[in-house]
Amino acid sequence: MRWNEETIAFARDASRVNDYYGAIARRIAPLLSPSDRVCDAGCGMGELSLALQAYCAGVDAVDSSAPAIDALRGRAGEGVRPLCTDIRTLCPAQPYDAMIFCLFGRTQEALRISARCCRGTVVLVKRDYAYHRFSAGQVSLGDFTARCAEQTLSAHGIPYEAERFTAEFGQPFRTLAAAERFFAIYDRSGLGFSRAEVERRLVPGPSAEFPYYLPHEKRLMLLHFSARDIQED
Repeated sequence: MRWNEETIAFARDASRVNDYYGAIARRIAPLLSPSDRVCDAGCGMGELSLALQAYCAGVDAVDSSAPAIDALRGRAGEGVRPLCTDIRTLCPAQPYDAMIFCLFGRTQEALRISARCCRGTVVLVKRDYAYHRFSAGQVSLGDFTARCAEQTLSAHGIPYEAERFTAEFGQPFRTLAAAERFFAIYDRSGLGFSRAEVERRLVPGPSAEFPYYLPHEKRLMLLHFSARDIQED
């Protein structure tokens, strides 16, 4: 994800009209205890970090994007600590009690980071579908899917539990021009969308402020396991 003024604005609008991160946090909550120190790895704007703080002692919201972390700093309370750094090189003073990797990179990478930084529960949230949703052509998600996560954990002999669920994270728009811009930013096929194609994907929006809406019920899988079961390569 490339965070900049435009992508931050779109993400803020989507979070305003959807309970996407709250829904994910409620799934993770039973895996945490009130005394846990948690790391939200690759947190982006920190929406999940903010939703998780009610269920633990504190959340380190870690991302290498300065614009994303700056967007979080103004809203983070005492329970969330924004850290602008590369999670791949992070060395916490004490291992985290839990680490969350929500739509974060490849599973193999999450395992390497967890082996170094976590002493408790590791949670992966993965897309449970194979192709990118906002592209004009069929663009594979490659190794970034729930299926690949399960295959990787099984190959490493790591026992895990998993559950499938859906969470709505559609995108509201103030204008059709904004919708066109959204597809121009997120289309990974290089083919592009005409205005008519964009309009066909939209439905009436939730308010006068947002008269257009792009539905997106995301199929997700939550996988969790113990960091103690990771065998470092």
